[in-house]
Amino acid sequence: MSLPEHYERHLGEISHGWSDEKQAHGIQVVSFEGQPELGTRTFATLGLSRHIVAMSGTRQIRQELLMSAHDAFSADAVAGLVLSLAEYILERGKAFLRGEVIGPGAPVIAGATLAAIYVTNPSPFDKTLAEFVSEPEATVFAYLVPITGAEASLVREHGWSWFEDQLEQQNPDIWNLARSEEVVLQR
Repeated sequence: MSLPEHYERHLGEISHGWSDEKQAHGIQVVSFEGQPELGTRTFATLGLSRHIVAMSGTRQIRQELLMSAHDAFSADAVAGLVLSLAEYILERGKAFLRGEVIGPGAPVIAGATLAAIYVTNPSPFDKTLAEFVSEPEATVFAYLVPITGAEASLVREHGWSWFEDQLEQQNPDIWNLARSEEVVLQR
């Protein structure tokens, strides 16, 4: 089974695709409508896993990225963000790890209030999506969750396990890239 088939088996038919022809890396971003729920769209890299990246110690893996957002946000902008993060992985030569925070910086896309990215497992989806084996090194999927600058500080202060517990308990709308700072998780 190919990676596009793996995606379509779990997320439905690919509805759109983006690529940067100026780059030689060959990474694309594809989207799936109505995933993980109606009114949202999931974006996934396609081709990042052709590049083997370091994990920890001497371990190496192949990685692909997933991110979901409400349909109200520019699909082109979200796809561009996901592609930029894939290129960042290639530049640093190291995979994103669960609990990692990228940023904060400027808002993740125009019209967003969220300024950092939290990396976790793709828990909104069936567990069988999380790993794809077609090469000696398995492809692991990282789920990108945009968060506020204050939430990024909380992850760094209290750890990723605590933060994920808070996400489960408080259930903020993680697909709303313009959610307010009022959703900041409190200890």
